[in-house]
Amino acid sequence: MSAVRAQAESWFAAGLSAVIIELTSVRGSVPREQGTRMLVSVDAALGTIGGGRLEFEAVEQARALLRAGDLAQLPQQRTIALGPSLGQCCGGSVDLTWLALDSNTIAMWPPSAFRFELQIHGAGHVGQALLQALHGVPCSLTWVDSREAAWPDPLPSHPLTQLQTVYSESPEEVIHQAASGSYVLIATHRHDVDERIAQVALKREDLAWVGMIGSKTKRARILSRLEQRGLAASALQRLVSPIGLSNIKGFGSKTPAVIALSVAAQILQTSSQSVGVHLR
Repeated sequence: MSAVRAQAESWFAAGLSAVIIELTSVRGSVPREQGTRMLVSVDAALGTIGGGRLEFEAVEQARALLRAGDLAQLPQQRTIALGPSLGQCCGGSVDLTWLALDSNTIAMWPPSAFRFELQIHGAGHVGQALLQALHGVPCSLTWVDSREAAWPDPLPSHPLTQLQTVYSESPEEVIHQAASGSYVLIATHRHDVDERIAQVALKREDLAWVGMIGSKTKRARILSRLEQRGLAASALQRLVSPIGLSNIKGFGSKTPAVIALSVAAQILQTSSQSVGVHLR
């Protein structure tokens, strides 16, 4: 459940008046996807429909309705062109709907959509930096480690990013639980554990991407051993290692933060190619 919906349920249970603003239809170049919702009260707002003048005016209209106590006239819908009149040059247009927060609008909440599902094996420096790099990306993250005290406290959180931690002394077993089309990043504190996870992950042809931190030498040695164990050449070729964009080089390129940003960009790029969409 998204944090926006969770807050909507909390406000409704507390009897707080609020308005939901939803992008019910989008055309052309727009800042957010159809079905995006934000939640507005007189003095608070959660979520975003894209920012800028569009969001500012939408929130102001919602608050005007709340202050006047005119929620009975909702829902209201308005078509807005994202052009010069708003001081925006997106070029598209949207249909905005203002809805009163009630049991029906909560029940009809659009299902959460994730750009990708990613298992991160390893809660070390790179794993923690990758969590920060993906902060706010609409994705589902499963963070796996065999060390109970490895995760930061508190864990990072964001309304668009779903995160769960899994403690397992047999992290390769968690691979079996990954949904078809998932991404897997292997970056544990032990090379032998990396190898075990890679062996299981590469056997799954339905995974979208399997990446492993390390040098070309580490990759070659692990693949050689996996080949001796009978893994097919087609499976071995799917291992992405070293990870990250190949053109990120030079000073600082091997720091956890830069590696994480590079890997995040690589995963976003790969996920865009798989669904045939542009990132902008």
